[in-house]
Order: sequence, then C-alpha cells, then structure tokens
Amino acid sequence: MSQTKPIRRIAIIGTGVIGASWTALYLAKGLQVVATDVAPNAEAALRKFVDTAWPALKRLGLSAGASQSNLKFTAALAQAVDGVDLVQENGPERIDFKQKLYGQLDELLAPDVIIASSSSGPTMSEIQKGAASHPERCVIAHPFNPPHLIPLVEIVGGAKT
Repeated sequence: MSQTKPIRRIAIIGTGVIGASWTALYLAKGLQVVATDVAPNAEAALRKFVDTAWPALKRLGLSAGASQSNLKFTAALAQAVDGVDLVQENGPERIDFKQKLYGQLDELLAPDVIIASSSSGPTMSEIQKGAASHPERCVIAHPFNPPHLIPLVEIVGGAKT
C-alpha cells in the first residue's frame, strides 16, 4: 500500500485518556477530528480534556487551521469513519474486542485508509486478523504518554502489514 494522499480528517475511536490526548494533538495540528465513544458522558469529558490541554498546545505552537471547532463527536462508528483519511483506535486492550472492531472498520473504510492502534498489549499480528480484506493497512501507533505533549510514537507492523 502506498500512502500518497494527505491526511486531513481523522477518526478517533475511544476517547479515554490516550484518545483524548490524540484528539488534542490532531486538532492542534490543524486537522479535522471525528471522535466516537459509547461511554456515558464521553463527549463532555473529551471536550473538557481538549479545552484543558489547549493552553499548553498554544504555548508549544499551533499549526495553521488549528481549532477546537474542528472536533465533531458521534456515538455511531460508521458516521465517525465516513470520509476519514486515518483511524486512530484507542479501544480496550482485549483481542476479541479489537478483532471485531477491525472487522467492522475493514468493511466501512476505503482500502487506503490506515488503521493505527494505540495498543500496548495485543500484537498487530493478532489484531489484524480481524481485518481480513485489508490487513496491510493496520499498524500499532503506540504513543508515549501524553501524545499531545510528547511527540514520540512507536510504529509496529504486523505479519501482514
């Protein structure tokens, strides 16, 4: 797979601490973000995190187009990933959950959309078994914490990446 199109719109799946931090970073870089999480009050917690992180991101330097208004939220996975260029997955560290999710994403996404997992436990070789049609697009993108302040990400492929 060759990635030549620019990444402008990102789906964040799972908006806990890591997902929220990724969201803040992507917004600070001037990107459009659509976040999804089924947890109660997830949207309010995400917006509060981004608002709290924003002053530090301003001090570090915002990119052109950076704005908290570039954040959209939906509880519907299909709506969150519609038209995105990259998916940053931050779901629970359970292989059964991740494989099922990757199966759904494999069906919903165009074949050239990268699916990046913040996973620190399950391997990508195991996770990507859920993405039977396009496992080559799946990678671990495990951030140092917090992602919005520490620009260091471990990228690891799987057997079929």
